[in-house]
Amino acid sequence: MDWKKKLLEEGFLELGPFRVELSLDNTFLDLDYIPRVIVYDEVSGSWYVMRNPIPRGETLSEGWKNAVDVLERACRLEEVDLGDREVSRRFIEVFRKFCREF
Repeated sequence: MDWKKKLLEEGFLELGPFRVELSLDNTFLDLDYIPRVIVYDEVSGSWYVMRNPIPRGETLSEGWKNAVDVLERACRLEEVDLGDREVSRRFIEVFRKFCREF
């Protein structure tokens, strides 16, 4: 199973010191829930929300797929924004290695 399928089916990935999860956000307090990618970093002991914009889908499934596609593209381009440059840098490094090995 490839990592994208695993993330979409199971909702999470374990990547060494990081845990990546798909989550829902309704920050805008409307009826729409926006798929988000959240990352736990064992080193800092904190959760981070990926701030890269995720296009809304027509369905929740399409929204999840968009979130995974944005994660892949952001890691490939080294543009993941977790709100902390050092955590983002370490995450990209681990994620890219994981994708090569998966």
